[in-house]
Amino acid sequence: MIGRDEKRVNIEGCGHVPLKGARQVPAGDQAQLMEVTLVLRRRKAVPDPQETFSDALPHRRDHLDHAVFTGRYGANLRDVELVHRFAKEVGLEVEDESLARRSVALSGAAKHMAKAFGVEFVHFEHERGRYHATAGTPSLPQELAGVVEAVFGLHSRPAARRRWSAPEGHSMQSRSILEIAKAYEFPESADGNGECIGLIELGGGFHEKDIKECCSGLGIKAPHIEFVCLRDARNDPASAAAVREFIRVANGELKLKKSREIESAQCTVEVTMDIEIAAALAPGARIAVYFAPADEQGIYNALTRAIHDEERRPSVLSLSWGEPENGVSPAYVRLIDEAMRAAAHLGITVCASSGDAGAMNDSSDGMPAVNFPASSPYCLGCGGTNTRFGGEAVEEESVWNATHHGIKGASGGGVSRAFPMPRWQQRWEVPEGPTGKKGRGVPDVAGPADPHCGCEILVAGQNCASAGTSAVAPMWAALIARCNQALGKRCGYINPLLYRMAAHAGERKALREVTSGGNGMYEARKGWSACTGLGTPRGKHLLHALQHGISNQ
Repeated sequence: MIGRDEKRVNIEGCGHVPLKGARQVPAGDQAQLMEVTLVLRRRKAVPDPQETFSDALPHRRDHLDHAVFTGRYGANLRDVELVHRFAKEVGLEVEDESLARRSVALSGAAKHMAKAFGVEFVHFEHERGRYHATAGTPSLPQELAGVVEAVFGLHSRPAARRRWSAPEGHSMQSRSILEIAKAYEFPESADGNGECIGLIELGGGFHEKDIKECCSGLGIKAPHIEFVCLRDARNDPASAAAVREFIRVANGELKLKKSREIESAQCTVEVTMDIEIAAALAPGARIAVYFAPADEQGIYNALTRAIHDEERRPSVLSLSWGEPENGVSPAYVRLIDEAMRAAAHLGITVCASSGDAGAMNDSSDGMPAVNFPASSPYCLGCGGTNTRFGGEAVEEESVWNATHHGIKGASGGGVSRAFPMPRWQQRWEVPEGPTGKKGRGVPDVAGPADPHCGCEILVAGQNCASAGTSAVAPMWAALIARCNQALGKRCGYINPLLYRMAAHAGERKALREVTSGGNGMYEARKGWSACTGLGTPRGKHLLHALQHGISNQ
């Protein structure tokens, strides 16, 4: 029997990365209920989308449906049954399982978890919250060697954050969201009808009244919003009073005093911002919000649930958060990247914020670090600009790098330490990374991130301007949803197409280069830069290129 096997194998790469300044505290209640997620091996490896799709236009791509993907690349039922046996023998309960997501969720008392995985739990206190981790490397019985690739949940260290970005209560340069659509030439022939935009949210929530009033003020219909709650996460918006206090802090009217209420208010502002930007820029699309805890287990489950959601079937996802690559476990990086591969084969585009702390990105080792998951080569990394508008058009753009009432923000970007340079970046003079090696350059594209020129949003009845690269990811997600509708085909893995478009000098109408400014380590330049990627969108030209190819523009 599995549970009686004395031979055990270690599960490597799942340990937590300590948070600087974390303080160990006494252990918690050993009877406390815990939940973990076991990630199982695939039937066979998912092919590299760079090989499968290359730079073929959307109408020439054969994306897989969910059933076919699961049948080819999902988990094996025999492996799931083996985990069931293990759980029964060690006193754990099976809470959920999925062949598509190749995962099995187990629950049980902390003492039973510790015994099942051969660890002891330790607890830490940090300004980002209390969390638990393990002393020692987790292990499993020999019979599960090779069956279980990773276990998430044995530590609950925060694995994603939105840096303290500052919305602005009033800005001479702020525009309505619809004016942003005009300035960036979103195609008027499509509004996202028939598409679903998925938003992954890690804390906070939204007030439905804000969404309705925002849309009403823009003269558009409020979107159909569904939300999926994982584990103990839920739509939990901060009070109007807390949001107002946060906005006053952001505007320099109050001194910054970090607290759980203020952090919840910031999350509420940003969740609301995501929804309002997506809803206004793609008013015909449905919106699905996936709420999850901000740890590795929560994020993995939220992302894979969205990718394999056969009910809502989002065609594009927006992730307005991240963590420096060196701040998360190797297993998490590998498996989230694999999830992005799956998304590409299913025709799902994943847009992710490149971060709001410049090239250093609050790295813990004193070297530049790019944001993950934006650094996955299967993700569209979204950087930020400062934009000056002239009438209804973009007049001038530079890299976002500014201090706003004492809060500094800058477009994240640089060179990955975790991923090699993809083939579609090889002609773009991506510099060497901080370790002296070539790597995947981040970001790929950009959009308005400086709160001085952000779009107007409504939160807790308060008008403020969007801020950070957190606002750029849903902007690009909405644009891609509109393109998907107009094409009658999903763009999916769009990165190679964008770099192909930009490579045609004189015909790169789909993207507007940003050639001034820097993010603290890298400078903007013609072509691609580690500040704003290939530049900001010109939506009508992007759609034309996706429809007809570069040579016909």
